[in-house]
Amino acid sequence: MLMRIVLKSIMIFLFLLLYSLIALSIMALPAGRVRKRARLTRNVMFFARLGLHVLGIRMFSRLQKRKGIRPRAVNYLIIANHLSYTDILIVGALMPSVFITSVELKHTFPLGMLAWLGGSIFVERRSPAGLKQEISEIEQVLAEGTSVALFPEGTTSDGDTVRPFKNSLISAAISSGSSLLPVCIRYTMVNGRPVGTHNRDQVYYYGGTTFFEHLPRLLKLKTIEVECIVLRPISTHQHHSRKDLATKAHALISAAYHRLPSGSHRATGAIRGTTDEHR
Repeated sequence: MLMRIVLKSIMIFLFLLLYSLIALSIMALPAGRVRKRARLTRNVMFFARLGLHVLGIRMFSRLQKRKGIRPRAVNYLIIANHLSYTDILIVGALMPSVFITSVELKHTFPLGMLAWLGGSIFVERRSPAGLKQEISEIEQVLAEGTSVALFPEGTTSDGDTVRPFKNSLISAAISSGSSLLPVCIRYTMVNGRPVGTHNRDQVYYYGGTTFFEHLPRLLKLKTIEVECIVLRPISTHQHHSRKDLATKAHALISAAYHRLPSGSHRATGAIRGTTDEHR
């Protein structure tokens, strides 16, 4: 177990070093803002998939309605439930996207640095004055054709339920005409055993636990299995209220999260570190 932690730590260091060097190179290129952002999001997607492999996370992804989802042709405001910092790798592996995160995370090493290198948008929800400008920035990114990813619970949870969604930032999707893409994340197995109250804290990151307190727990694990269910898009043209949109997205994600992993809920494919979305 100690050897596994050491080997994973070395791999993570090399992974972060390469990710940072490439991101800094992209930022230094004499290119426009939109082109730089596109390259940064593709860099995030590549390293998110690689990161899943390094951590031994096997992601099963399923599109609930393939016909209406075109991740390469259409951009979305991606809405997902939040259980751990590994959720960022899971959502990041789906499609190129810019993440919305808190200003608190910006000052948390190394997560804040990694988010900045990925082109993340940092928001302060408690500041009404700054929120308007941040919504405008999100709207601009969406209008330029880039998907944006948001964890609207505002924090992680212990997995008992999906917390209520904060809806203020969803107004950016309405003003830009972008659809919401609800995504349900469910961790199902840890070292071959179903996730429950006895082992969830090895993966779930919540409460007063610090990042460096939790990371060794994660690195001890040999395998983690997670379902990523991409639900049907929600058109903002049919819902003009951000509250209605948040309620609809929450209902879809919560229903998928609490559904038992029966035959109708099985993933259609799984590759460690990647997804089956384009097969």
